Amino acid sequence: MIRKALTVLLLSLLAACSETGPPASREAPPVDSTPPAPKEAKAGTLTATIQVVDLSGAPQAHMVPIVTKEPNAFDKPVKTGSATDHLGKGTIRFSADEHLFLRAWDPTLNYFPNNFYEVLAGGNQITDDLVIQMVPAAALSVQLLLPDDTIAANMTIGLMLFHPTRGPWWPAEGTTDTDGFVTFAHLPAGEYVLRFKAASGARLEYRQTALPPGDRVDLGVLTLR
Repeated sequence: MIRKALTVLLLSLLAACSETGPPASREAPPVDSTPPAPKEAKAGTLTATIQVVDLSGAPQAHMVPIVTKEPNAFDKPVKTGSATDHLGKGTIRFSADEHLFLRAWDPTLNYFPNNFYEVLAGGNQITDDLVIQMVPAAALSVQLLLPDDTIAANMTIGLMLFHPTRGPWWPAEGTTDTDGFVTFAHLPAGEYVLRFKAASGARLEYRQTALPPGDRVDLGVLTLR
């Protein structure tokens, strides 16, 4: 059995997308209407074809199908498939005996998937194309101070995004400049609790924050504790 699940990415950001406008639409290449030849699956395996599109519905090439044991955005894939072609289609073969999560991955981190498919162990062969929608990455900027109110200059800063129901969702790392500014440029869009941690051990948990796709959020000045 396979079921589709929305990730965090557009929980409340559709309004934000409509305000800023969707990414510029691209003319989709002509679709080949010839049905693909049926594939014979090995016993104990499933084969899935994914169709990757952007917010405008245009196909996305060079995206990689992956399956993981957890739905979060950074779980290591147990299988990867063939990258999508100019029609946005790619295939992946994986075990039918495990509970897995299937989605697409952009190696450049310029896009993140807006949905994934939960594949239950012992399911039937997948006959339909599975559509994955990719949304542009978000960015986050902040100026950080240390507990004594001095600038956190030239310091490695870790950031963990926490999904409101699924827990740790995506880690990032950056280095502050001489004025304590740091930008995390490739983050999955969505709403997250933010947890910052400096190499010195100082840290801060910041309230749930919306990161709109294709946009940058500036948190201003925050003080680590």
